[in-house]
Amino acid sequence: MQSPASFLLTMVLLPLTGCGEAGYEAQMKTAEAPAASHYANYKVPAPGQVISADSDGGGGMAGGMMGMHAATAPEAPAEAAAPTDAGISRKVIYDATLDLAVDAVDPVAAMVGELVASSGGYIAEENMTGSPGSLRSQFWRLRVPVDRFDGLVRSIMALGELVQFNRKSQDVTAEFYDVEARIKNKLVEEETLKKILEERSGQLEEVLKVEVELARVRGEVEQMQGRLRVLQNLSSLATLTLTIRERDRFQPPAPVVADFPTQLARTWQSSLTRLLDLGKALTIFVVGQVVWLPFYAIGLVLMWWGLRRLIAIARTPRPTTSTPPAV
Repeated sequence: MQSPASFLLTMVLLPLTGCGEAGYEAQMKTAEAPAASHYANYKVPAPGQVISADSDGGGGMAGGMMGMHAATAPEAPAEAAAPTDAGISRKVIYDATLDLAVDAVDPVAAMVGELVASSGGYIAEENMTGSPGSLRSQFWRLRVPVDRFDGLVRSIMALGELVQFNRKSQDVTAEFYDVEARIKNKLVEEETLKKILEERSGQLEEVLKVEVELARVRGEVEQMQGRLRVLQNLSSLATLTLTIRERDRFQPPAPVVADFPTQLARTWQSSLTRLLDLGKALTIFVVGQVVWLPFYAIGLVLMWWGLRRLIAIARTPRPTTSTPPAV
């Protein structure tokens, strides 16, 4: 049970404590305001940039603390630190679809091949469909350098009537440099594992663990290198899917019938050709049978000898047997 003096002392100190806490909060808010304004004007340093203690007007302890934070801050992920400087080339995948209506497929197809060759590209896929009495069409998938892509599209558009054109692009700059940075990190990890494997002379189980980890890292490096090559190929060459269709149904030209003298000449030439073929075939047959001539001769001699024996046997008179008279 508290005494009256203790109760009075508590009642006196309680308001003072509340005032102290309120004053402390006010002081903290007052102190945070300059710091907030200072950090609002603070620019994030570039990777590897050293911040001096008196930079950005924040001298003294504030500048020193900022310099320490900039020096000890962890590195940002590779994706967040994608290069955006003017010296870094962007990696963009361009893909376009173009449909044209033309009078005839054949001459336009020849011109498309010439344009692609002059642009330094190549035909990745080609397909032609059509039959007499139907509308013919031809399809291409073209790969051309990015810097000549627009010029090629304009040149092909001039070959016919535009039906449809669609173009899209995908910026893979962040992914490209992210994969590139990951490859560098994995290569460093691979070299570290190789050194550990060379220096380790412990138990077989530990060596096997290091080898398994090394194989895993090597597999990841090869996978990322493959992805990097794909991105490099897709961003260095643009893809154009081109389709041309004829306006009118295709009618093949009528066959030209030869006159009578031409038919006679062709028949004579055909007969001579067949005669020559027959002579060649007989010559080849005779040459092929030369090797077998000794065997044929032996066979003929045996047949001749056997035939003479049969004739001699047939000509030999048989003895007659007389029967004794009956008694």
